[in-house]
Amino acid sequence: MKERLRIWPMKALAALALACGLFPVPVLLGRWLFPDNSLFWWFPFALTFLWGVGGYLLPKKVRVFWTVSGCVSAIGLLGVLAGVQSLPLAVPCILLLILLPPAWARPVWEEWSASFWIIGVALHLLAQALASRPLFSGTQSLLMGVFLIYAFLTLMYLNRGGIRDGMHDAEKAPAPLRHRNTILVIGLFLIATAASAWGKLAQWLDTAWYYIRWAIASVVAFFMRLLPEVSQGSGAPGGGMGDFGSFGETAEPSTFALFMEKVFYVVAILLAAVLFFLALRFLLRKLIRLWKKILERMRAYAAAANEDYVDEAESTLNWDEKTQSIQDWVKEKMQKAQKQPKWEELDGRGRVRRLYQQYIRRRPDAQGQTVREAMRQDNRLSPSVAGVFSDLYERARYSDHEVSTREADDLKKQL
Repeated sequence: MKERLRIWPMKALAALALACGLFPVPVLLGRWLFPDNSLFWWFPFALTFLWGVGGYLLPKKVRVFWTVSGCVSAIGLLGVLAGVQSLPLAVPCILLLILLPPAWARPVWEEWSASFWIIGVALHLLAQALASRPLFSGTQSLLMGVFLIYAFLTLMYLNRGGIRDGMHDAEKAPAPLRHRNTILVIGLFLIATAASAWGKLAQWLDTAWYYIRWAIASVVAFFMRLLPEVSQGSGAPGGGMGDFGSFGETAEPSTFALFMEKVFYVVAILLAAVLFFLALRFLLRKLIRLWKKILERMRAYAAAANEDYVDEAESTLNWDEKTQSIQDWVKEKMQKAQKQPKWEELDGRGRVRRLYQQYIRRRPDAQGQTVREAMRQDNRLSPSVAGVFSDLYERARYSDHEVSTREADDLKKQL
């Protein structure tokens, strides 16, 4: 159980990849069957995903029952909530539950083959084309968000597969190599995502700029409200500052007060402009520095990606062994080229030994065994023939007793 808990996050990630790959199917089916209830587009499939991921924590013998019960529950729940017309939504849920158990038995990062990722990308591209139709309107944003997740997982899995294939059957790639490749893939994915969504990003930037201008205008207006108002009185150029009308006389602001009022206006506007310029300059410098730092890190990661991995080309050709094999081959050919005496020219002892040489040539596994061991293990020979062969060969090989040619010829016929 402890081992399953340790691997469970990676298996959950593999299940998420499967769910994201199949996601266009329930969304398009839900939009077609329930156009006014967007919850049915994704919620039953999400519940099925959680059910399937939980099955990995169970023992192997219970997973089949868990999968079957999940399929039955998906059909029953959809039938109770939305009737018979919702049963097509159970098809992708059942497919998800059926495909997950075989993936649990596969190694981590190898749960899905390359064909799976290709099929998933094709499904998402087809779904994006259909989402522009009036029948499936409203699904484009949801599908695009899941497609970004699926594209990111595809890059991660293909990157891990490429590293694994590049290790030439080694057990595992070095950790620094995996980390650098992962960071490099994430950085490239973010840049590509920002480039592909530049139109939407530009709208967000315009909105942000609008709120920045609104904030600056609000600050300037706040300072303006702090200034004294110069109101027009009867027959007087102004009465805002030092208005003593309650005493029966009208006070006129001094020239210095009017001058300071104008100065304050100018200073407030200049201060706001300077603050805005400094803030913009600071932000641009930070963005430029961040961009340069990202480029430097990416170059460093790309340059150091092979730092801990040395692809050594080692020759598998052993010249000593090759020379010896050539010499053996030449020696064998020369021995075969030597004219061997004919059968009729051999005596009985030589004929028996010739028969055993031919027998060993047809049965290389008998080399290194005694003649009786070889004969005893050969089921093709009858016990009587094996016994005669063993007796004649031992007599011809190890004794001084004569072996007649007639005995050798009879043995040849029996063999």
